[in-house]
Amino acid sequence: MKIAFTSCFSAQSFKQQPVWTQVGASGATHLVLLGDSAYYDADGSDMGAIKGMGAHDFALHAFGRLRDQLNQKEFAKLVRDTGLRIHPIWDDHDFLWNGACGAQIEGQPSYRHLLDPTRAAFQAYRDALDSHDPKTFPKPADGWNLGVPEPGYRTLMLSNAGDPDGAVMLHLTDGRSYKTKGGEKAVLGSAQMKKLTTAIKNSDDKTVHLIASGLTFEARHGETWMDCEAEHAAILKLAETRRILILSGDVHENRFAVPWPAGAWSLFEATSSGAALRTAVTIGALQCNWGLVDITKDQVTIELSQLHMDTRRRVIDRKKWKML
Repeated sequence: MKIAFTSCFSAQSFKQQPVWTQVGASGATHLVLLGDSAYYDADGSDMGAIKGMGAHDFALHAFGRLRDQLNQKEFAKLVRDTGLRIHPIWDDHDFLWNGACGAQIEGQPSYRHLLDPTRAAFQAYRDALDSHDPKTFPKPADGWNLGVPEPGYRTLMLSNAGDPDGAVMLHLTDGRSYKTKGGEKAVLGSAQMKKLTTAIKNSDDKTVHLIASGLTFEARHGETWMDCEAEHAAILKLAETRRILILSGDVHENRFAVPWPAGAWSLFEATSSGAALRTAVTIGALQCNWGLVDITKDQVTIELSQLHMDTRRRVIDRKKWKML
């Protein structure tokens, strides 16, 4: 089983996106998009402009950005591939703006009106990906639905639960809707953490758990799961008895985190960010970053591909859950 993953791309500044051709040729049957499928607050816009928009104007803006991405040539071809399922989560730039935190926005009347249109836009994006048809995405003259819930937490079984070698379970998290300012009190929030914990604990210990996160679990700077000590510790505790690999985005580079010791096993993280942008979105080195997880009965191989660089590879012993 092959699962591709990446994040952070912009159809406004990057009309050519060869990364999707590479993903399509990889043999992956799943693609996890780890946030920032569009940049609402960049590429001719900014945070101040977004904050000043009414609900209708923001809806036109957000739907327009996601529509442009769906219509990008290489991406649209990939979406139409019925042999590939695409699973998106959102992060700050395709939620509202850089560093936006949902728990904070909920309590701010000046910005609360933007939550309905951003949820509606992302749900429509997810629906278009599920349909394998970019044309199903709403047209500019179409309305948008009020009351669409936040993306929240979802789990998908990527292999049969009864597989003798162990199942593969994908956990799609929402690191924006419930995140508090600075992330100290919450990244996922208590309700989402409870669902994630229950799903992992209720699995057998052979199951490989892929946790999709917009934020990195470990980072030296910027937003990270380390900001919330309670949630960070809870994930490490789960990793003592379950096989966990975190797939993360956000930071506009590919990298492997140092494995976290977790009892007899380890917690692993692979980050891929910068599918189609530059280091600082529109300036800096051109990025074409993506990753691939190849899961067999004995090993989990992770490859990180980057423009003009050799592919980097790490291999995990699936039985011992240690790096080879």
